[in-house]
Amino acid sequence: MQFRVIPKGQPLPQTGSDEVYLRVDHWNDYSFVTMFFLAYRDIAGELFELGQVKIGFKGQTTEQDTFKILPPVFFHLEEGFFSVGQDVDFYKKVTAIPGGKGKEILRQLRDLAVMPELLAEVSDESVLRISLLRSVSLPAITGQFSRILDGNVELTNYKFAFSRPSTDGYDKVDLDFQVVADSVPNTNIHAIIGRNGVGKTILLNSMIGALTGGAGASYFTDLESMFKSRIGLGYFSSLVSVSFSAFDPFIPPSEQSDPTKGTCYYYIGLKDPTDPDRLRPLSELRRDCSRALSECFSNQQKLVRWRRAIGKLDSDEVFVSMDLPKLLEKYNELEMRSSAGVVFEEFHSIVDPYLERMSSGHAVVLLTITRLVASVEEKTLVLLDEPESHLHPPLLSAFIRALADLLHDRNGVAIVATHSPVVLQEIPRSCVWKIYRVSKSIDVQRPKIETFAENVGLLTAEVFGLEVSQSGFHALLAQSVAKGPTYDEVVASYRNQIGFEGKAVLAALLSKAARNGDSA
Repeated sequence: MQFRVIPKGQPLPQTGSDEVYLRVDHWNDYSFVTMFFLAYRDIAGELFELGQVKIGFKGQTTEQDTFKILPPVFFHLEEGFFSVGQDVDFYKKVTAIPGGKGKEILRQLRDLAVMPELLAEVSDESVLRISLLRSVSLPAITGQFSRILDGNVELTNYKFAFSRPSTDGYDKVDLDFQVVADSVPNTNIHAIIGRNGVGKTILLNSMIGALTGGAGASYFTDLESMFKSRIGLGYFSSLVSVSFSAFDPFIPPSEQSDPTKGTCYYYIGLKDPTDPDRLRPLSELRRDCSRALSECFSNQQKLVRWRRAIGKLDSDEVFVSMDLPKLLEKYNELEMRSSAGVVFEEFHSIVDPYLERMSSGHAVVLLTITRLVASVEEKTLVLLDEPESHLHPPLLSAFIRALADLLHDRNGVAIVATHSPVVLQEIPRSCVWKIYRVSKSIDVQRPKIETFAENVGLLTAEVFGLEVSQSGFHALLAQSVAKGPTYDEVVASYRNQIGFEGKAVLAALLSKAARNGDSA
């Protein structure tokens, strides 16, 4: 493969084989001239027009135009040179060249996105700072551009809202959601939290109806559109709902995987969309898991994402002991034995014993994360209803982290209905809505404190407030204080079996009682 420098205004050669063309552009970046238009003609003669690239070199001054320094024909840039494509589309077009030729071209051009180690060598160069980075940021080079070269999707911001009009006397509900690409902490997961019975699940079901054309007046709005219009079919490529509640009366729509018919829809859970009165048995759910594993194992990119997700769950000893990567070995063995591909029934017979040995919580996590990896594509919205129902707190945290990584990888979004403060620990305050209901009056608000990495006790008090102080051990301690004993007497009455937080609550209750007594 050779590179040819083409003078400005001259057409690209009509013939050639395995040649890269750099057509000069005299664009002036504060006296630096570094711009070229890049194109590639493959061995079959097909021309790929890739876009603008800037090339600089160490020690370059404004008196040295890059095109005057380059030889008319070369096979790779010499040490000291470096280059950067000028937008995301450039890297998308490069990765679309078959046979990995795109990355090879960039390596020969010493592109900073494909060779980030060069950044340390050239970071002080004026030509980099003034010219090559005039329209491109360093985070874009090391983030977006590198992601695209690795086969990942471009990360984008989201800013949308959901509205459920007043119905049956219940108040209207308006929620807005914003995702900032590459933010830390991640903003791809949002939570709606509140006590049982406030209507969290009903909200999620209304969202499903709004995106799948179901009955109801609820709708989503694109807050970045000029007139804040309702979102179109292309805003979310697909919708995945996850619910293992046996008592939710909502019947999910039938799955729909044809993008020409609107937003694709996938359901993970117990309900049978074809039979409202039927819950799917364990045997069917296990077959779902086997199918999802087959899909992940037969697709290299999904396999990488599945391995990464399972790795996040390895903080749980049960998942480690199950040795789930062994299933991939079994799958590959079956594939090698059969020229017609893996026979599903044979593979399922291997997976099924693994699932039978798992607790319900671990099986739900494996099924959910595997089906999500199999079904979540670029710009997918995932709706999860109370994932904590089957998971202990550490496994719930690991699951949320695995989900966050998957959504970041696929540029997707999740909205989680929950009553667990453990979920809130994994996401920032800007991604949390507290929901309250008294009779038919509904109120939503953001937490008053930051939620990411916060203490569970503080989060519980923030969300549930008065309910916490009137229930559980709070209520027992309040009853003890009402009888009038001292701090030591109360502790002794519990045989010194009060924890640190309980003692703090007890001290506060006694102090409040003393103040009330003084003011009486």
